[in-house]
Amino acid sequence: MPLTATRGLGAAASSYRVDVDLTFRETAGTPARITKLKVDIFAPSGWSNATAYDTNLAIAALGAANQTLTTVVNVEGSTESVRWRLATTVTDPDGQAFNVTPVELDLRFVTTAPTPVPDEVFVGAGDIAKCGVGDPEATAKLLDRIPGTVFTLGDNAQSNGFAEEYTHCYDPTWGRHKWRTFPTVGNHDWDATAGGPYFAYFGANAGPPGPGYYSYTLGSWHIVSLNSNVAGGPGSPQYEWLKADLAASPATCTLAMWHHPLFTSGPNGNTGRMRDIWRLLNQAGADVVLNGHDHVYERFTPQDADGRPTPRGMREFIVGTGGYSLYDRASSQPNSEIFENRTWGVLKLTLKSGKYDWEFVPVAGKSFRDFGSAACVAPSTP
Repeated sequence: MPLTATRGLGAAASSYRVDVDLTFRETAGTPARITKLKVDIFAPSGWSNATAYDTNLAIAALGAANQTLTTVVNVEGSTESVRWRLATTVTDPDGQAFNVTPVELDLRFVTTAPTPVPDEVFVGAGDIAKCGVGDPEATAKLLDRIPGTVFTLGDNAQSNGFAEEYTHCYDPTWGRHKWRTFPTVGNHDWDATAGGPYFAYFGANAGPPGPGYYSYTLGSWHIVSLNSNVAGGPGSPQYEWLKADLAASPATCTLAMWHHPLFTSGPNGNTGRMRDIWRLLNQAGADVVLNGHDHVYERFTPQDADGRPTPRGMREFIVGTGGYSLYDRASSQPNSEIFENRTWGVLKLTLKSGKYDWEFVPVAGKSFRDFGSAACVAPSTP
């Protein structure tokens, strides 16, 4: 009688699930049926009925019938072993019931630690490729030696995101990592074609064709890619989708990425239409925001949707350093911790359980680096 007992996932320390595989054999040459299975638990005060099951399990003459019984055993206090008893009632074709001698087993429950979720490397940038401009090949060579999942932050193929620009400008460089790339759509991918070539090029990794927003799980993290080219206020399809998506996610740590930054010291300036999205993510306990659009690297201290620094806020990285021409600085935003606009490179994130590391990796010949670590935050509202 094989039997296993495991601690209930997410249950109290005294809750266990018991699985038993039973084999019954009728030996008198007459078919019969098992009509009741009763599970008893032995406590210090004696046997007590825990669960009774009404069944209708046929046993062929001289045959066998298998049944897997699952029940929950509640063990009081710190008891680590209990006695378990199965009582079986069998009814013959004439309706006469017979009680089969109960089977008793002593169980000792062993709690095993959950399998740890491995760390994941998440690496990429935005504002990447235009034929004859910049150096997307230099940043693609960084990806050649960094394992993990690749992200893009929009404006992947400029100037209009046409199919030939993906074919001739993006594909020869970052395209060799397309199989492990989860992209974000930028204005140059979207404005002229509503993202048609973008969706065609990246396929299923870009989410459902049309909306431009999707999510997935990476290690212990929840990753959300959004479309800052379309409405994001309450009541909009994107906002309502994100609200449901965050509510359904069990992850402790969340990263969101879109193209236009809410906060930036670059010449394009702050994009206010993503404020409601930021606030929604912040309330759900999201931790990191990745943006492009301004061709610079900038890191902010954690802040809320109104630009107030707070340990419970989200940390924003602008990584518009994928290979296209870099921009000058236009302002000095509050909460900006570091700004660099003379170096192409990629942001390498190591996503761990409950925390993350970041590192800006420059192209060959450049020395600028930025690195650090932080813990994930808890949701600010239920």
